[in-house]
This record gives sequence, C-alpha cells and structure tokens, in this order.
Amino acid sequence: MTLSLSGLQPITESPLSTPSAERLQSNDTPVMSPSQSNTARFADDPISNHTSALSSPRGKARAMTDGFDVNAAYVKALRDEQVPHPLAAILALTQLLENSTASTLTGLLMELTQGRKKLVETQPSLGVRAGCQLFERFVGASGAGEDFSSHRRSLVEQGRMFCAVTAPECRHKIAELAIGFLRDDAVILTHSYSRTVMQALLRAHKQNKRIKVYVTEGRPEGLGMKTHQILTQAGIPCTVILDSAIAYILERVDIVLVGTEAVVESGGLVSSIGTSQCAHLAKAMGKPFYALAESYKFLRYYPLTQGDLPMPKNRGKSIPLEFDELEDEEEDDGDSAKSEDEFVSVRRRSGAGTMNRLSRVNTTAPATPRRLSLTESHAGNAAQDATGAWTYEYRWEMTKAMEIKNPLVDITTPDLIDLVITDLGAMSPTSVSQYLVALFSA
Repeated sequence: MTLSLSGLQPITESPLSTPSAERLQSNDTPVMSPSQSNTARFADDPISNHTSALSSPRGKARAMTDGFDVNAAYVKALRDEQVPHPLAAILALTQLLENSTASTLTGLLMELTQGRKKLVETQPSLGVRAGCQLFERFVGASGAGEDFSSHRRSLVEQGRMFCAVTAPECRHKIAELAIGFLRDDAVILTHSYSRTVMQALLRAHKQNKRIKVYVTEGRPEGLGMKTHQILTQAGIPCTVILDSAIAYILERVDIVLVGTEAVVESGGLVSSIGTSQCAHLAKAMGKPFYALAESYKFLRYYPLTQGDLPMPKNRGKSIPLEFDELEDEEEDDGDSAKSEDEFVSVRRRSGAGTMNRLSRVNTTAPATPRRLSLTESHAGNAAQDATGAWTYEYRWEMTKAMEIKNPLVDITTPDLIDLVITDLGAMSPTSVSQYLVALFSA
C-alpha cells in the first residue's frame, strides 16, 4: 500500500493530498492515522513494537549502518536555506534507509530507531524530534506487502518526494491563508527569522498589499538582520528593533506574526527565545498574535514549564540560567586573563547615527566580567561630536560562557495565542491540542 507521508493515508488522487480544514475541525478519525489494519499492528509506537532486538548485542550491532553518519547527513541537508530542521531530519533518515544493510523490515526499523536516537541526542532543535516522529510513524505504518527491496525504495522515494514537493506546498498554503489576515497598510511585528513568515509577507507584497514590518534583532544569532535584508531588498519597509523594545513599539503594531520550531500537544509553541515575551506583551496590549506552522512540525511533547524544554549538551548545564557559585577572587591565579572569550566590542557611529559593523577588541578579556564602578564603566563610552550628538565608542557584550548558559527556545502557552495558521487550516490552540491528542493516541 502506498502511503502519503503528510497524512499517513493511502494516496487516492495525488501525493500532495492533505487533510482539509473542514475535516480537521470535525470529530472524525484523525487524518494522520494509518488504516485500521495498520493501527492494530502499530497501536502505540510504530517503532517500539519492532525494536525489542535492540536490547541484545546482536541487535545493537545489526542496527548500525556501516559507514553512514546520520548526523553528517542532517547537517548537509540543513545547509539548504529552504530546509528547516524537521525536513533535514527526514532527509537524513531517508538517506539512512537508502544506505541500510538490513534485509528485513524489522532490521530496517531498528536502524531507523538508532539513527533517530543519534539525531535527538546530538541536535538541539525540537524540530528534529518532530521530523523523526513523523517519519517513524510513516515507516512503521507502511507494512511490507511487496518484496523488501522494492518496499525500501518506495519509502526512500516517498520521503524525498515529501521534502521536495509536499513540504513546500505546506508553506504555500499557509502563506495564502495568512494573507487573509493582513489588511492593507497593516503594520506587522515579527520576531527573529521564520521562512514561513517571510513567504507570507513576500506573498502579500506581490499581491500589492501595502505592509510595514518591525522585526526584533533576534539575539543571540541576530537573525532579525536576515529578515530585514530580505524584506528591504523586496521593497517592503522594515525596521529592526531591539529585543527589549517590543513593548515600546507594540502600540504602533496591528498584528504579530511569528514562526515556530514545533507545535506541542498543549496547542502551544516552541520557538526561538523571546517569542513568549512577544506573546505576553501582545496579550497585555490587545494585539492579535498569530503563529504560522507547518503540520510536519507537530510534536508529541507536552512541556508544562520553560524548564521542561531539553537543553542541548553543548549548552552547558541541563537547567539554563542557574546561578554559578561565587569564587574567591584572592585565589585567582591570573589564568582567566588569558581566556579567548570576548567581552568588549567596538561599536562606532557617525555623526548621522549610521551603524558600522562591530569590531572585536580585547580578546584576552576575562571570561567573567570585571566589577566596574559607575564612572569606570562609562569612561570613554560616549563622547559628543561637533554637532553635539552623542557617539558611542564601545559597548559591553556577553562572553561566550555567559551566552551558552541561555536557552535558544522558549514555550509560548496556548492562552497567549489567537490562531495557529497551518496547512491544515487556521486553528485555535484548543483545536490544535485536540487534533494532536487524537493523532498521537491513534
């Protein structure tokens, strides 16, 4: 039986078939459920029922694909600007299947499970989990009615077809839906950078809608600058604001549009750090807050607090932003002065206030900041030019050690979200939650 990866359903018309918004809002069987016969076989987790052999040394050895690095395949796929984390994970697992040495479906599922574990353990994005969950459900529900070699080729072809054709169609549908919420002369606030939001804004501009956009800088990566560059090149008025200036600018804004890394079972969002702050402020000021999310970002995960989000291993402690124990300064042997962590950056302004690119200085600064008096911390920091305008010679910046203690994503709870606009339709967070609970319990 041929299945649609987007819906885990038999393809009746085309591989691009996706569930309609009308069916989504009904109480019918979830559209991503496999057929009844497959549901009986893979009732809970389509992979776990086939991986008991992993507990034995033979199973572990057999589950490894010789010479294939699933993480390297994921990183390579992610180099494409149009490939988000879930699709990169699906492409990596698809390549794993193609390179598999397994001769049975059980062996193939074991290798897939091992590849998924490697990706989840080493990659920080929850989008990776969403992509892995979707692909595992697809492979587990596919059955094996034909000879194994043909079946594996079919899985690989459908996986690639989904990433190349169906997934971009999801973004196109979302953009078309989102345009209906953007009136002419609308002022929009968006956070950092989102491919889906960008496509919606560019689509609205092509339809001659006059829109203006504020975008946050999106620290620490500064991806808001990327948003600004793309929009201004397209002819859309765009202004970058500080992450801390959201409340200041919201009174001028008509609507807030954000992207997301994953949509969780509560109907909430896991997105780049600062999204929750945007939602809280939008709620307080009565501004509509809409999230744009592809259905392949739906994730079987139910975080209750910000601390429930997994912290990548390379980001230090498992709990972000814990207080460090204070060290005795008298025991400092001076080695910290040799650290390569950067603490100070130069930021120059012309008299007209034009920003130039940051220049790094003082690369031997301590990994932790010095205690500065008010006078010392401002000495040389500002001066007046001939016109009397203040120009800034340098500013303080976080060290790398400080930066990696901070989370990269946060949770936006469903009570702060007005609508989640997906390729399945424009849905309330409650509808999203009901859909996901039904989907993952099928």
